[in-house]
Amino acid sequence: MLPEGFDRETYIAGLREKHGRILPQDIAFSVENGWLPLIAESLQQIEEALDRHGWIGRATIRQIKEKLGDLRIYVRSRRESYHFSKALADDLAVIRDRYLSTSIKTCEICGDAGELGNFDGYYQTLCRHHADQRRAWIAGGRKGDTFND
Repeated sequence: MLPEGFDRETYIAGLREKHGRILPQDIAFSVENGWLPLIAESLQQIEEALDRHGWIGRATIRQIKEKLGDLRIYVRSRRESYHFSKALADDLAVIRDRYLSTSIKTCEICGDAGELGNFDGYYQTLCRHHADQRRAWIAGGRKGDTFND
């Protein structure tokens, strides 16, 4: 559960400041608030892995998004000619898999325990409350804001 008075923009600004070595200032956070703490943990581990392998300044976060109901954070080298070592690629894969697995058990909206569901062809990980809201929104003709009306 997100804390009372949670402010998305302040939280993201803090992540941009803390992880400025790997996180471009213009990167979009294309997820709902419930996954922001997962992103914070993941960025910390990604930055540590890049630092451990001497890749700070040579790699960056390229994209943060939801895809097919799970969290995706893409890390790429800054130049096409740079290639991750097998050890670094393996470390990044472990981090990616850990947070993908966690995201499909965490409501993207509120951060509570959730479950990956298919909502009329759209996959999203939601808690029971937000899943019910999405179903009602679909049944009501998809009018208004899914979670805030």
